[in-house]
Amino acid sequence: MTLEFWRNLSVVWIAIHLVLLCLVPLAVAFLAVRTMNWILGRTSDGLQRLQDASGQARARTEEAAAQVTSAVIEGQSKVERVRATFMQLLRRSPSESFSPQDENGSPPRP
Repeated sequence: MTLEFWRNLSVVWIAIHLVLLCLVPLAVAFLAVRTMNWILGRTSDGLQRLQDASGQARARTEEAAAQVTSAVIEGQSKVERVRATFMQLLRRSPSESFSPQDENGSPPRP
């Protein structure tokens, strides 16, 4: 047996090892992809239902927030109208009603 025979045998032996070393990660990756596709196929319906339910909850929350906000704004506007009417009845401007007072209860003189 010559050196060429052993050289060729070692090249074939190394090639077999490289193929095997490359096939194992390739098989693992292939099985991982198939498993993920299987899981996705099983869970897509449930996830779609959950997404629809969360969208409905978001819409209802926005509606409720709009109702609460409009009620608060409406209440504040009514209070402001009453205050403005009261100030007109007293013939005072709104800025005078909030001026600081001294110890006697009368507004400070300029």
